Amino acid sequence: MSTLFDIIAGHAATDPGRLALLTEQDGVRTYGELIGNATALGAALHVKLGIRPGERICVWARNRPEWVETYLAAGAAGLATVAANPEWTDAEAKYVCAHSDSVAVVCDADLAARAAALAAEIPGLTHVIAIDDGETEPPSSAISYTELIANAPADPRDRLPTGEAAASAALLMYTSGTTTGRPKAVVSESKAATGIDYNEMFGLTASDRALVVTPFFHGNGFGGLMSALAYGAAAVFPRRFSAGRFWRLVDLYRPTYLFTLAPIVNILMGRPPALHERTHAFRVLIVLGCAGGAPAIEERFGAPVIDWYGMTEAGMGTYTRLDEPRRPGSAGRPFPGSGMAIIRPDGTRAAAGETGEVVFDRERIGFAGYLKDAEATASALDDRWFHTGDLGYFDADGFFFFVDRKKDIVRRGGENISSMEVESVLREHPGVAEAAVLAMPDPVLGERVMAFAVAADPAHPPAAGEVRAHAGERLAHFKIPEEIVFIERMPRTATGKIEKFRLRERLAAEERS
Repeated sequence: MSTLFDIIAGHAATDPGRLALLTEQDGVRTYGELIGNATALGAALHVKLGIRPGERICVWARNRPEWVETYLAAGAAGLATVAANPEWTDAEAKYVCAHSDSVAVVCDADLAARAAALAAEIPGLTHVIAIDDGETEPPSSAISYTELIANAPADPRDRLPTGEAAASAALLMYTSGTTTGRPKAVVSESKAATGIDYNEMFGLTASDRALVVTPFFHGNGFGGLMSALAYGAAAVFPRRFSAGRFWRLVDLYRPTYLFTLAPIVNILMGRPPALHERTHAFRVLIVLGCAGGAPAIEERFGAPVIDWYGMTEAGMGTYTRLDEPRRPGSAGRPFPGSGMAIIRPDGTRAAAGETGEVVFDRERIGFAGYLKDAEATASALDDRWFHTGDLGYFDADGFFFFVDRKKDIVRRGGENISSMEVESVLREHPGVAEAAVLAMPDPVLGERVMAFAVAADPAHPPAAGEVRAHAGERLAHFKIPEEIVFIERMPRTATGKIEKFRLRERLAAEERS
């Protein structure tokens, strides 16, 4: 099976001058330049630095052309890429580099000194490669990314590994740890077919331009990027998302589709109307997890929305088709070949309308398990299925409805309460901007419902009793939070997910005090 490097190299051979990457701060790359730099870098990593097929290199950088080149170079050289968050603290970055056994770090110049300090503490991490920015002076121990490519072996394509060694590449992405606080390393195959499959479902072509504003270290940003390149389209991206510059970027580069997450779109929806938000060239907005918010997004921005459900381990599970009516609250029907199903606790398939656990056929998704975590891998994978820990159901027509995370279900007495349902009702109160519902231990009922909330006007938060009365008009009595605590802001990951484990830690600390 062809790798992504092979497919993109084919685009470069056919039309080397075609635009591949368009960036706000770092210029452009044609397909010829992209594959030329990736080939040279792959050969340099293999020959000059002695990094062997099967070893791992960490990319600790913001969205930029060099991130893409490094990933493709690693694939060409038979290496695994470890995707790291540039906003991590030193302790977080150290954990990931050590846990993944990375032998090299490719990083932004302003992170190079920190990376060098980590390399001094981590056995086996022998190379720090700094992406030159013309502003920051990396430490003398760092290798210049530009010079490494410039000094690559002659005829670099002939110096790359071949055969089984070249096919050993994989991608490691660390989950956000929103439920446990400790990220798990998801080991996935680099499946070249995925991007092409996505585009065929969405009706995209090589003439399209994809705007990707989520980080490449996240599955959503990576998927949007690689789906564009796999099809020979152009990817447009800033180094990091900025709501204030978003529509300027859209007007400047005229992308034809957006690939992003619901929290990003929600930020745009919460801002005053922008000059270019109705004069764009978008044909479609592909938004993970927008569910019932799709009609409002379409009305505001004047472009059709494709909602979808998926995750790092399994990729895309379901999506909404543009050629059929939308089911309110549904994330569409299964993506062809996803192998997605809903099962009961005994492993049998759930009936239409029956809530069960969302699972995927493990042979179809290319998920190899969690690195160095046999317990988590055994919990997630059985002989047939990857168990997501999500709850949902299919209706009679095969439309998927997400219910909640199993860990976020509040089990009060004999009732199972969806935290998402309660959160949705709380957000309907005009004084509540955000809400997060948790289970609190209860000596009689087992668990009870409590909520953290952020006020729409922090200076004048509504009374908790007022919000509870609002919830009581819309929810059964047992679903109403027994306690509502207003906080200044929700703890979030880089992609906007609420870190409920931090809220649980806060509760535990308050109970101990």
